Amino acid sequence: MFKANKLAEKIYFITGERDAKYPYCHGLLIDADIKVLIDSGFGHKRRKAIQTYVDVDVIINTHFHYDHTNGNRFFSGAQIWAHYLDAPALNSKESFLTHSGLGRLNPRITMEKYFPDLVKERPVARELVDGEILDFGGVVLQVIHLPGHTPGHIGFYHPKDDILFCSDIDLSSFGPWYGSVCSNLALFIDSIHKVKSLNPRVLVTSHTGIITDRIAERLNAYENIFAERDYRILSTLAVEKNLNELVDEKLIYKKFIKPERLIRFFEQVMLEKHLEHLISREKVILTANNCYKAC
Repeated sequence: MFKANKLAEKIYFITGERDAKYPYCHGLLIDADIKVLIDSGFGHKRRKAIQTYVDVDVIINTHFHYDHTNGNRFFSGAQIWAHYLDAPALNSKESFLTHSGLGRLNPRITMEKYFPDLVKERPVARELVDGEILDFGGVVLQVIHLPGHTPGHIGFYHPKDDILFCSDIDLSSFGPWYGSVCSNLALFIDSIHKVKSLNPRVLVTSHTGIITDRIAERLNAYENIFAERDYRILSTLAVEKNLNELVDEKLIYKKFIKPERLIRFFEQVMLEKHLEHLISREKVILTANNCYKAC
């Protein structure tokens, strides 16, 4: 039997399995004239319940990451929509590896072991742009481009009820995640500011769910994690270290759970984003022996 949390008329919140911890996410079901899922990675049980309830016409992926797209292949009759900047990474395995940076690892092991569902590609049928108004017949949403997490990361604003679904600006205790090589730290901060400026009554995220209280305060705390990570990196670089030594410090992830190889890769990419940012601000220098040191 299909059960979901009703957010607004014809809009339902779909809870991801395991509290939407990776490789799952929360999503939305739009039960309007056009039946729409926003993201598909909420897990097998939720997916089966939806399939018994409705025939999905469209899946909109907020971005190309696996935990948001791994259910796409089970809705064979649905079109896939995504922002035009993330569409290439959804269209082919090769582009996914390039955008994520996982091509640095062994591609065969990466695809088959960590991302098995990506062996069946679902090309994007419609590429979305910022500010676009989507009318599904009874529900109208506005596309909100929120880059940084990925180039084409998007949210959706429902003006009638002042609800913003901001996907992986998720206000999690871990903090912002920018572990794909195409991620951009400065754009991520700008996107948090954009969410603040919209000042929604209800904020819905892909991993922490529905938020109705202290939204501005939570967004500020989430943004502050960037500065906290900068501080930890600068403190560690009182003595010069190379990149591998920095990764070993576990400054972002704190511990490397399995698969350790993949988590170390994400740690390295996120550190690289910070180091680039800190060098540009003349807070860190790259020494002649390819090490980093705080100025």
